[in-house]
Amino acid sequence: MWKNSFIRLYLSSIIILIAIQAEAQPGLSSPYSTFGLGYLSHGNNVRSKSMGSIGIGTRDCYTVNVYNPASYTAFDSTSFVFDGGIVGLYTKLKTNTINEEIITGSISNFLFGFPVTKWWRSSFGLLPFSNVGYNVVDYEYKDNIGNIQYEYEGTGGISRFFWGNAFKPAKFLSFGINASYLFGTIDRMQTVAFPDSLYLINTKINNSITVRDFDFDVGIQIHTELKKDLKLIVGGVFHPRINLNAERNYLAQTYLRKINDVEIFRDTVAYTPEEKGTVLIPVGFGLGFSLAKEDKWLIGADYKHENWKDFKSFDINDSLCNSNTYAIGFQYTPDKYSITSYLKRIDYRIGARYSQSYLDLRDEHIDGFGITFGVGLPLRSVSFRGTKSMLNFGFEIGKRGTTVNSLIQENYFKIYFGVSIYEWWFIKRRYK
Repeated sequence: MWKNSFIRLYLSSIIILIAIQAEAQPGLSSPYSTFGLGYLSHGNNVRSKSMGSIGIGTRDCYTVNVYNPASYTAFDSTSFVFDGGIVGLYTKLKTNTINEEIITGSISNFLFGFPVTKWWRSSFGLLPFSNVGYNVVDYEYKDNIGNIQYEYEGTGGISRFFWGNAFKPAKFLSFGINASYLFGTIDRMQTVAFPDSLYLINTKINNSITVRDFDFDVGIQIHTELKKDLKLIVGGVFHPRINLNAERNYLAQTYLRKINDVEIFRDTVAYTPEEKGTVLIPVGFGLGFSLAKEDKWLIGADYKHENWKDFKSFDINDSLCNSNTYAIGFQYTPDKYSITSYLKRIDYRIGARYSQSYLDLRDEHIDGFGITFGVGLPLRSVSFRGTKSMLNFGFEIGKRGTTVNSLIQENYFKIYFGVSIYEWWFIKRRYK
């Protein structure tokens, strides 16, 4: 009885959070999100985020690891996993002349994993795919005209609802596939205005792109025991080149001036409603490994490459470049089964990540570097069989971009909070 109520509660929660995610997507403020699809989130569980975002070569039965769908075969045959998290972000934007501080927050992951058969495991959940959030104003002065104001604003993003399946044809081999539905709208606005003139014509352009289509990626893992309690996992992932169906609404208008901050439009220069087209998601692949002593420590590393140079939106290339990401992570648990010291049962995590993004602006590659750390706090036992559920806290300190050539440097601090709930299926209580 309690099991059915528990399942109904989670199914209701996911419907609510899908609606929240669709309405409150941004959780970001970055001028660099003006390009491509915005800031790519690469969402996963808080445990992974605390270890430099590794995951291609890791697997465990306590969390849902979206980075490699082959890892789902690690789920126990008699249990299910819920993994949810939120993230808070503090960003300091810095140029050669100004500084600005911004605080945002959003849902980071909402994931379920469960067994289907002895050799088949499944997972589903909701993650952000990309975020767009910026508002930039720039001025230029010209003789006989005065100030020229350029304003660029963007909001929205793309969310990802996925269903993953993993299979274990041999004791040492697993492979899996994530089938995802990408949905969301990205709104971008550009304005050229002449605030010192009552007669010059201003221009405003609204460009909105909505994506609703299916995407998928595949993964493989080879997992073997080198000796007692020492395990080696090697993994690989691949994302094919996919054209997503999309719809664009384009509107360009002119106006003479603002009255009480409201534009009084003069004419419509161009209007293209509900234009059908495609957004190209390029080929990507990744490799990773981890070495772990069961219930004691784990060390791992990932490499991922994405061919964003081929990106196109409605047959327009955004001058992006290929991206590369390198990550390393470590976890240590002093004594997982200690009954005298709670501190010894905590998972302690640390990692680092270096990313060469798909942006190359003014002859400067926009790279990012972050150091991560965190803890996994086991929940105290609630019955004789104990509990493997856990509260996860993660932190990341890093920077992105540079102030060279009048570009923007983003110094950021992220706080992750998540909960992984590990529960048993089909257990009947007996009372004497």
